Amino acid sequence: MKLNKTMIAHRYGSALFELAIEKDERQSIKDELTELQQVLVEEPKMMLLLTSKQIAKKDKQSFIKVLSDSASEVVKNLLEMLFDYDRIADLDVIIAEYFRLNDEYEKTVRATVTTAVALDEKQKANLESSFARVVGASKVVLEEKIDPDIIGGVILKSNNYIYDGSLKLKFARIKRMLLK
Repeated sequence: MKLNKTMIAHRYGSALFELAIEKDERQSIKDELTELQQVLVEEPKMMLLLTSKQIAKKDKQSFIKVLSDSASEVVKNLLEMLFDYDRIADLDVIIAEYFRLNDEYEKTVRATVTTAVALDEKQKANLESSFARVVGASKVVLEEKIDPDIIGGVILKSNNYIYDGSLKLKFARIKRMLLK
């Protein structure tokens, strides 16, 4: 049975996270994976090199060795294992799963806030603390988006929660009520 990306991410990400907890290296591994993810984003051709059928396996292994030389034993073993099992192309989803599990462990919620104008620091801090209370999180990390089409108010989205307090939605509701 062939595994899909979600199953691969869950299996490898969970195993990696459990090992990181067991070795008491959760934060340092997260930092390493953050750097690795940044390399993947900045150098998208790197993954092409590692997955190409036209490049010899020996050359790919040399590249993995260079990539993992400065890595911890855990991350080095992860890279080598993914390469050996032909799963290196799934590295990005495995890293994302590790981050998700780490956020869950730290009771951190990531959310996107959309406003018509940029929030100042005080507004952002108030929104983070209010949302943290609503969802029972220790920490909320907001990604801000500006959309003048919402006219005013706030749209807040996280994994399991959407709060639309935009004026655009309120105007649409009033319009529907007037048309009835």
